[in-house]
Amino acid sequence: MGLNGEKMLQSLKHLSQVDKMKQVEPMSYALFPGYHCPLMGAMLTIRAIKDSVMLVLGPDECAYYTKMATSGNGSMSADGCQIVSVVLEQHDVTFGCQEKLEEAMEELNDEYHPKAVFIVTTCVPEITGDDVESMADLFTDQYGFPVMVVHAENFKTDDHLPGIEHTLEVCCAMMQPQEKTDCVNVLGLRLGDFTKTEVYRVLQEQSIPVGMQLPGNSSAEEIERAPQAAVNLVVHPVGLALAKKMKRKFGTPYIVFERYSDPDRIYQSYKELFEILEKPLPEKLAGWYQEAKKRSEAAKPILDGKTYFSGNTALCNYELHSFLTGLGMKPLLLQISDLTAQDEQWRKEILTHCDPYVTRAANIGPLQYLYPVLKPKFNIGAGNAKEMKTSGTQMIRMMQAYNVLGFEVNEMVVNAFVQAQKGGMK
Repeated sequence: MGLNGEKMLQSLKHLSQVDKMKQVEPMSYALFPGYHCPLMGAMLTIRAIKDSVMLVLGPDECAYYTKMATSGNGSMSADGCQIVSVVLEQHDVTFGCQEKLEEAMEELNDEYHPKAVFIVTTCVPEITGDDVESMADLFTDQYGFPVMVVHAENFKTDDHLPGIEHTLEVCCAMMQPQEKTDCVNVLGLRLGDFTKTEVYRVLQEQSIPVGMQLPGNSSAEEIERAPQAAVNLVVHPVGLALAKKMKRKFGTPYIVFERYSDPDRIYQSYKELFEILEKPLPEKLAGWYQEAKKRSEAAKPILDGKTYFSGNTALCNYELHSFLTGLGMKPLLLQISDLTAQDEQWRKEILTHCDPYVTRAANIGPLQYLYPVLKPKFNIGAGNAKEMKTSGTQMIRMMQAYNVLGFEVNEMVVNAFVQAQKGGMK
């Protein structure tokens, strides 16, 4: 027996009724496919840092998960990083893990000679209260390389992003003061290739080098030299904590330049970037800005009044919906995984146009019961193809979203909806 879409809808709240994630209800208590935990976020980041060791501290379930994900055939196989586990047993839970951790550090130092070690703590050591931070400080003094602790417990969060954020933030301990250059660091690019983006091409044309990228293929030495950058380019909020820490410690300025859809925000981000670099703004950016404005205006009569569901996207989530509602579109249901203070400006902009339902993300299974109830015109991201077809809902997939940044984001978003609408016209 399936779920009842009408009853499900009655349990959900509108965007105006929530200001924190605890208030956001799931469509069902069993989530499918569900969230990843912060351990996955830590793996995703550390695996690409050459000359380092990731030491997972937790029960055998966490060790097995790490092994399966990062082995040769795993989806996150390590590239230049050694990954090991310290499995905690009942004795360690009762009396502490210091002795076992000391033995592991001695062994991995003899075998791998790392330049940095990341101790990733999972739920069990976080609950038992082992002072792993103090142990890491002692190991740093003992072995002469930075030993950092990444807290990856899953009981404080609903997804894997804190694992990435915490990993990036502790990397600041590896950095040393440097003479400044005009290079640009890229912080927070979780997936995709920065070298394929519009922003990268603009920097290259202006002979501005790209420095460290985190997450990304980097080395312990590159991270150590990161303060040489003229600016940190934060392309996703997971990089913001590190950017703020580097500004306090080394004076490195930063700007937030996410995958924005609105031409005004994109243009302003470019202006801020080149102002910090103390270089003239490339003339062609003004032309791209005007093209994006015209493209957006031309889309308004085509998309006005069109409704949609949305899951999490690779874009700046709330900014995307603020932009789409500005074009006259009406989100009916937003699947969200966070609701932060920095999202508030876009939340307010959305609410000036409409008040969509909100629910927790990573749960596409129950969507099939809401398509026939709300009948959205479009669905952004993954969904139930069969039920969408029955309800006349068109899927919007922006397959290149991870490899775009700049005005090309606006072009991708507008064209995806306009082409879908024109293709669906009778």
